[in-house]
Amino acid sequence: MARRKDHTHDEIRALALEALQLHLQQQPADTMSLRKLAQAIGYSPATLVNVFGSYDHLLLSVSAITLDRLAESLVHQSDHELTAMQRLQFFGKTYLQFAQQNTYCWQLLFEHRLPAGDEIPDWQQQRIDQLFAMIEQALVELSSDAENVRQAARTVWASVHGICTLSLGDKLFSDSLSNADSMIESLIHHYVISWAR
Repeated sequence: MARRKDHTHDEIRALALEALQLHLQQQPADTMSLRKLAQAIGYSPATLVNVFGSYDHLLLSVSAITLDRLAESLVHQSDHELTAMQRLQFFGKTYLQFAQQNTYCWQLLFEHRLPAGDEIPDWQQQRIDQLFAMIEQALVELSSDAENVRQAARTVWASVHGICTLSLGDKLFSDSLSNADSMIESLIHHYVISWAR
């Protein structure tokens, strides 16, 4: 493929991220490759590696956008005066809705593995920490035992995530997606009440 100089690095970055996000609206990430993505935007794979550092970092960049969108959806409605328990319920149900509406982007967050020895970049870890902080802030309001808040937040998230994963894979063995909603509501209610004692 001939070299192009039609766009700046920032523009190439934006083109690649947009193309991959469009792809993920219809198909999983494993049906895309560096070569296919480069071809889709009219650049060579080497150009994309030059811009992102690696295909793994390109995938991480799309995941960062997904995390930003998830955080935005969690904050959007939770700004109103809700109790801590209501916020946690809202977070759980919104997480499920986000996964249902953005399945392949959501799956990429958890299926993509960095090569051995590579660490999650700070910019990605900060996004993850921000999401956990939302859960932790609600939990702190429900218990005087702030020491265990970090673990409780991860327990709530992991449990909700499990329900989402099973629901999307149609492995809840239920006729209705609303069952996942009620399971999340029950899980958060019972776990948090027990934890807060």
